[in-house]
Amino acid sequence: KEQFKGEGEYYDDTCDDKCVDGRTTARKCTSDMDCSLAGVCSPDGKCECDPWTEGPDCSYLKFAPVDKSRLGYLNERHSSWGGSIVQGSDGMYHMFTSEILCKDDPDARKRCGLNNWETHSRIARAMSANIDGPYRKTGDVLPPEHHNPSVHVSPKTGVWHLFSISGPTGPIVRMVSSNEGKTWSVPMAVSPRQNPGPLLHDDGSASLFYRADGMDLPSPTCSDEGISFVRCPSEDGPCDAPNDDPIFGHTGEDPSVFVDHRGNYHMLFNALPYKCVPKFRQGGHSWSIDGVTWSEPRVGAFDTTVRFADGSSVECERRERPQMVTDRDGRPAAMVSGVTGCPNALGDASLDGDGRFYKGADDCFTLVQKMNS
Repeated sequence: KEQFKGEGEYYDDTCDDKCVDGRTTARKCTSDMDCSLAGVCSPDGKCECDPWTEGPDCSYLKFAPVDKSRLGYLNERHSSWGGSIVQGSDGMYHMFTSEILCKDDPDARKRCGLNNWETHSRIARAMSANIDGPYRKTGDVLPPEHHNPSVHVSPKTGVWHLFSISGPTGPIVRMVSSNEGKTWSVPMAVSPRQNPGPLLHDDGSASLFYRADGMDLPSPTCSDEGISFVRCPSEDGPCDAPNDDPIFGHTGEDPSVFVDHRGNYHMLFNALPYKCVPKFRQGGHSWSIDGVTWSEPRVGAFDTTVRFADGSSVECERRERPQMVTDRDGRPAAMVSGVTGCPNALGDASLDGDGRFYKGADDCFTLVQKMNS
């Protein structure tokens, strides 16, 4: 599978016909695992992909083009870096996003970019009638320093659970709301780690996927960041102590996990963190039957190119913090991500919509892109 170290690309010893661009290498499947659990293996040995994926092994994400009037959350005053969405009983889509304030003169300056995330990130709430926006801010939920929001509805109680980190390296905290976010409990620390990727279970327990540093990953690797997980015996209490055992051999951060309509588990994450450059194909996709044993990931499952409905496109430098929004049956509907390093053209003052606020360079926003359906 494709990896990066410094400059150029290299391959690990689990390449298994997936080197370079797996869209061009086909082999017969023998089970749905060969189709990344995102399609079914036909009797003639060909993967039949679900609408949200593509490629011979269904490991690549397939997006609908972006409507320039619906970019997700692109606020006039503040940059943002990814978010998480639930649909309320009112039918509206509720986003919780990392909104980054300007360090100097925050009341006067606008959209100061990603550099301030470690000290000036807060959790804001925004709403939209459409899954892809545009989202309009309705208030602040947590003050600086809080980052990496991930909101989930308990399948057991219907209570909303909002996870985030309360410092640049953690800990992970959780607060709950029994009235769909009108009021929240006091944040409670549930894990000393960072980059929360929670998954709430029907029995009231939870799995918490997270990033850990200093992992002993197979060489060669471009970073020692990796993904692990712990059990949380109750969704109301702390999680088990972290063991930092990597769930696969590839480096990664920003895990998010969802269960599809067949009951299969999928993880989206940033497969090229920190010093791994270039980052254009940093989207990672891994899959699992039970949520415990995971495949080695497809690196490049999504990239930093944003394609628009008018036929144009822009290539940005980074696209991270992926979180999938599914429909009530578990079918992927849209992916939320933080995007930065896009051309200034996205913010051309002559454009209609929120794109005119984007400043380019280090400025960042939260894109919501629909999946193919």
